[in-house]
Amino acid sequence: MEPTPSTSHRAPGRSTAEGGGLHRVLAALLVTGAVAMAAGCTSGSPAATPSTPTAYVSTGASVANPGNTVAVVDTMTSTVQKPIVTGTLPAALAVTPDGSDVLVANRGDNTLSEIDVASGKVVKQTTVGLEPDAVAVTPNGALALVANFGDNTVTPVALPSLRPGRPLAVGRQPVAIAVAPAGNLALVANYQDGSVSPIDLSTLVAGSPASAGAEPEALFITPDGTTALVADFQTSVVLPINLATMTPEPAIAVGSNPTGIAGLPLSSTAYVSGGASITPIDLQTHQPRAPIPVGTIAEALSIAPGGATAWVCGVDGTLVHVNLVTGSVIGRVTVGNQPSAVVISPNRGSAG
Repeated sequence: MEPTPSTSHRAPGRSTAEGGGLHRVLAALLVTGAVAMAAGCTSGSPAATPSTPTAYVSTGASVANPGNTVAVVDTMTSTVQKPIVTGTLPAALAVTPDGSDVLVANRGDNTLSEIDVASGKVVKQTTVGLEPDAVAVTPNGALALVANFGDNTVTPVALPSLRPGRPLAVGRQPVAIAVAPAGNLALVANYQDGSVSPIDLSTLVAGSPASAGAEPEALFITPDGTTALVADFQTSVVLPINLATMTPEPAIAVGSNPTGIAGLPLSSTAYVSGGASITPIDLQTHQPRAPIPVGTIAEALSIAPGGATAWVCGVDGTLVHVNLVTGSVIGRVTVGNQPSAVVISPNRGSAG
């Protein structure tokens, strides 16, 4: 997930193999016993600065073979550095506003890990709710919000202490969370309910959920803070929500099974991952532009500083570097184990 203070899914993200989310895979396993590998990017964190050189990628998307590491990629050289062990099934990521830390939601062991970017090591870890599936950080860097898929709550976590607070009840199966640029509001996508829940960040009180499509999978709040874009995995649309009234606006058709949404604070365009492409959306007109093929099922994405390129999680175990100006693939980096979320830090990560 990336963005204004999202998507990442599961990143934002969200978002998954054949598009969907690790939550979708777990449900399938319960029903059929089949082995599947998927997750998505539904996390939101403040966007990086123009000096960004390092991407962090969660690679714990396999239920049958749950990973426990975050891949580290130097975006200047497209080289993979030493992975960082965090916890079981790392599902979502967020970067602190100063770029000094990356937070990792570990879905398999119900924890939130803090990676110190300078050292490339986990320096803190805390227990949150059941099956944390998304994480976002407020613009002032004082609070992280963790969406817990397994117990229908959001856990506020104080920063930098990493001390969890009282969980907030939201809708069923929360899979994505995004924070408004002003830092006054957070929005949670409730996958099973087909709704979004607003959270007043001044009081840490969750409001009544609002309808948001059949399977809301990822979130993005526009830079002006007036609108949320909700990726509906089932119907392959992005649904704009007016945040003043919490009412939906006309849906935007995008690529099949959207899994993540990302953009930069001053940009007039958001990008949606889904199917084997990413789709640009004009934030003024809400019109989609021609999809950009990425050559693999797109699980999540993050926009590089400056907005000229994006890094896309591919179901084939790659991180795809895309030129957003020309609409072409620049290159691919193999990170393995079905990457499900990506964020970019404004500080250089350790190669150690």
